[in-house]
Amino acid sequence: MPAPIRFGTDGLRGPAHAWPLDAAGARTVGLGLALHLCRSRPGAAPRVILGRDTRESGPMLVGALAAGLIAGGATPVDAGVLPTAGLSALCVTRGAAAGLMVTASHNPWADNGVKVLGPDGRKFDHAAALEALFDTLLAESAPAPTAAAATMTADPDPLGPWQAALPRLRLDGLRLMLDAANGAAWACAPAALEARGATVIRRGCAPTGRDINAGVGALHPPSPAEVAAAGCALAICLDGDADRVVLVDPTAGQLDGDDLLWLLCRDSGAPVGGTVMCNGGLELALGGRLRRSAVGDQPLWREMLASGAPVGAEPSGHVLFTDGMPTGDGLYAALRVLAAVAGPEGAPKLPLPVGGWTRWAQASRTLPAGRRPPLSALSTVAAAEAAGLRTVVRYSGTEPILRVQVEGPTAPEPWAEAISAEFLALSAEGA
Repeated sequence: MPAPIRFGTDGLRGPAHAWPLDAAGARTVGLGLALHLCRSRPGAAPRVILGRDTRESGPMLVGALAAGLIAGGATPVDAGVLPTAGLSALCVTRGAAAGLMVTASHNPWADNGVKVLGPDGRKFDHAAALEALFDTLLAESAPAPTAAAATMTADPDPLGPWQAALPRLRLDGLRLMLDAANGAAWACAPAALEARGATVIRRGCAPTGRDINAGVGALHPPSPAEVAAAGCALAICLDGDADRVVLVDPTAGQLDGDDLLWLLCRDSGAPVGGTVMCNGGLELALGGRLRRSAVGDQPLWREMLASGAPVGAEPSGHVLFTDGMPTGDGLYAALRVLAAVAGPEGAPKLPLPVGGWTRWAQASRTLPAGRRPPLSALSTVAAAEAAGLRTVVRYSGTEPILRVQVEGPTAPEPWAEAISAEFLALSAEGA
C-alpha cells in the first residue's frame, strides 16, 4: 500500500511525479476531497475550482485531481494559471465548496504541491478528516478513477475577483520593477501595475515550466544596484504562487516581511501580528505591540483574530490583512505599503522610509533531520537564552530538516553553531 497522504504546514509538497504528487496520488486527493464535500454538503454536486502556477507538472496534476473529483461526485472548474490569492478570491465570489491550488510555492520547478482552500478562500481547516478519508481509500485499494478531465469546465473570468480586490491607488510617473519568479503572477501582476499608471520593467516574467524561482523572485531578488540601473524606484519580487513579497529599494536595500510590518504598522498603535521568526529588534521598536504565533499563515491568522491585530506578517514576506484578501498576496501587500507611504496628493513617496528600528544580528542554520530527537534535550538552547539571546529551534512542517535561528544585539553566530553541533551529535547517538 502506498505511504499515507499527510498535509504539512502548507498542504502537500514534494517531488512531482512521485507519490503522492503523481497522477495516482492526485486522483486520490481529488476523490477524497469530493467524498468529504458530498458528505458534509448533501445535495447538488459541490463545485471545486482548480488553479496552478507555471510548473511543467501542473497540467498533469490538475487533470488527475479533476478526474478524482468527478469520480467522487464533485464538479471541477479550471481557473488556469493564477496566484493563490486569485484562486482564493474566486472561490468566495463563485460560491465554490473548495479550491485546489497546484503549486510548490517557492520550491524549484521539479517539485509541486497542492493547497486546499475552503469556501471562505482561506486554508482548509479539515485536514484531519481528509487524511482519514485518504487512509480509507488506500486501505480499500479503491480503483483509480477513470473519468476524463475533459469534462471539467473553465471559469470565464478567473482573475476578475482578484483584480477587483487590489488597492486602487494611482502610480502615475512611477517606474517599477516586477519580478514574478517566472511563476503564477508573471502576466497579471505587471498588468495590474500598468493599469494603475506605472511603467513596469519585467524580471522573472518569462515562464518555461522549468524556470520557476530559478535565480529570480522573492528568493533571488535583484540587487539595489540592479534596480537603480534599470531606473526603477522600487522592485516588487514575488514567489512562485505570488503569496509572498520582498521589496528592493535602491536606497534602503532589500526589505523583508519585518520591514513591511514596520512600514504598515509603526504609527497605528494597534496590535501587530507576527510569528516566532520575527526579528527581536522589530519587537522592541513596536513597544510591546507584537503578538507572536507559530510559523505559518494559519497560526498567524488565528493570533491576529485573537489579539485584534489588523496586519500580520512573516519575515519570508507573507503578509495578511483582516480587511484584505482571504489569503496572503504579494502584490496586494506591496500596494498596501505604497498606499501607506502616499503623500497628501495620493502618490507614494519613495525611497521607502524604513528607518526607526534596528535589526538584531541573526544567525541561521538548516540541518538534515531524518530522525527527530526531542528538542527539549538541547542544553545549548537554554544556555543561549540565559545569555540574553532569542532562539527559534524547530522542525520544518514541509521538509525533513531542522531550522535553527539565534538572534540578539550581539554575537549570535557562536551560539547557532553550538546548538547545531549538539543537535547533530544527539541525532548521531540514536542512528
